[in-house]
Amino acid sequence: MIGKNGKQSHLAVHKPQHLERGARIGVVAPAGNVEPERLQAGVEAMRAEGFEVELAANLFASNGYLAGNPKQRADDLVAFFRRADIGAIFCARGGFGSVQLLPYLSSELREYPKIFVGYSDITVLLNWLRQFCGMVTFHAPMVAMDIARGLNPRSKAYLWQVLTGELREWKVALGEIIRPGRVEAEMIGGCLSLLVTTLGTPYEIDMQGKILFLEDVGEKPYRVERMLTQLKMAGKLDHVAGVLFGDFTNCEGDGPRDIRQIVVDLLGDATYPVVMGMNAGHGRENLALPFGARTALDGNASTLELLESPVA
Repeated sequence: MIGKNGKQSHLAVHKPQHLERGARIGVVAPAGNVEPERLQAGVEAMRAEGFEVELAANLFASNGYLAGNPKQRADDLVAFFRRADIGAIFCARGGFGSVQLLPYLSSELREYPKIFVGYSDITVLLNWLRQFCGMVTFHAPMVAMDIARGLNPRSKAYLWQVLTGELREWKVALGEIIRPGRVEAEMIGGCLSLLVTTLGTPYEIDMQGKILFLEDVGEKPYRVERMLTQLKMAGKLDHVAGVLFGDFTNCEGDGPRDIRQIVVDLLGDATYPVVMGMNAGHGRENLALPFGARTALDGNASTLELLESPVA
């Protein structure tokens, strides 16, 4: 065990170095176990983009639905962060288990800022690295998931061109405006069901002054409402800069009360912009979102804009 953490926030942002074409990317499995065939498809797609790929030592370890025990998974992650020849770290998949790594991680990782990519269950690590280590992280496609299936041209550009520094700014159209207004702030968040698991723990997410991005998959509307209500009752939505909703994939219910109605009921009187329709998460298009870089959420024009390169 490396050490235990107390709560931290407002750390200076450390941008990782941009990814050079031809660089070596390390692949880890912090959560669920990995299917070799799907992983291989993703690795081949990354090599086709001009990168070398190295698999973590314990990548194919298995403990039921987990990719080995927590310490093995944490050791793989720390080893890649410490290695100077690894240009970026990509997660193979989500599932469950990332939260189990946190007691084995230490904020000393801030000494090794590096591109770190994942989403879904990896939400916990994305936000921990930003909050406790000051690192910009990337809510973006994973190796044995989206990358293995094949990215559409826009998703591919927003991933590789942003990580290499070739695409420094972008603006995307969103969907329905729930509350108007425009804010500039860094973004945090990810999978709603993972964010609520941090409440009441030493790793509780700090949302104050941030644009909160939320998405999820396979949750009935009443469960989404339960989790959003928990965030609201915990005071987590009182001091955010804005809220942006991404894809809520396979979250339909049997009745008329849908995700939109839940958002309107819970956030319709918010004093900050609330906008739906970001193509990110578990849907067909998963645009890379940098957590920790300056972004603008415009609830008047229904756009999200990246204002600075998230890499150095």
